Amino acid sequence: MAAGLFALLYPEAESESAGLLAAEGLPASEHAVTAAAELGADISAHRSRRLTPQIAERADVIVALGAYHAQVLLQCFPQKKIILLGNGIDDPYGEDLEAYRECALQIADALRGLEV
Repeated sequence: MAAGLFALLYPEAESESAGLLAAEGLPASEHAVTAAAELGADISAHRSRRLTPQIAERADVIVALGAYHAQVLLQCFPQKKIILLGNGIDDPYGEDLEAYRECALQIADALRGLEV
C-alpha cells in the first residue's frame, strides 16, 4: 500500500518497493488492494520482493513502516538514510478490511509529511 500511495502522492518521484522478509512474487492481499483503491492507488499489479543490497544501493532514502524494521535497516545499511514513516505503522497482515483501511490512511497521512 505504501508504494502505491507514494506513487499517487509523488508521481514525479522514482521509488521501489521491497520488504525485509517478503516472499518473492506474491500479489498484494485483497484487503490491501481494496484499501489502496479507495484512496486512489491501484496496487493490483504489485508483486512482493525482498530488499537486496543492490536495491538498497540504488536508494537515496529507505523508508521503513515499523520501528523494528528501521532498526534492522540501520544495522544492515548504516551508510543509508533510513526514515521511519510517521511514528511507525503496524502491518495489518491477516486482519480485516477495516484494519487495512486504517493502515492505508495512516500511511497516506505520514507520506504527506515526507520531503521528496
